[in-house]
Amino acid sequence: MDTKNSPDPASRARTILVIRPVLKIAGGTIRLAWWDGEGPEQPCGTLAVDGDPDHDWPGLAAEVEAALAGGCRRFILDLDRVPWMNSRGLGRLVALWKSLDTSGARLVVVCSSDRIVNILRIAQLDEILRPLPSLADAAREWPVMP
Repeated sequence: MDTKNSPDPASRARTILVIRPVLKIAGGTIRLAWWDGEGPEQPCGTLAVDGDPDHDWPGLAAEVEAALAGGCRRFILDLDRVPWMNSRGLGRLVALWKSLDTSGARLVVVCSSDRIVNILRIAQLDEILRPLPSLADAAREWPVMP
């Protein structure tokens, strides 16, 4: 993670790490940004995604662990640029949610795509993940903290 744009350790607990996969047929990226819930996001890194058709997300677990170790407890997974999701993607989503939940952190999923929300519903994950339609809705989940 890019430490020059990372919040200081004291403010990380009140900052949200936004995880934004941007997937294509044969790869893509995962963009990471710190966000206070109000102002502009502060980009802090980009991870390469590879694999076709089952995307691999190398490095994401390490980035999440580093954020947790630094005190971050609020995460947003923005799925708006994910065109489809198969069972492997659902498995990764559940694994991320479980690891954060076990660590005392919280994951909010943002998704305005009816297609992805329907996949979550069919997989019976919509009640656990409770996808929200926008980042503004996600920010309301966590009022800005002093």
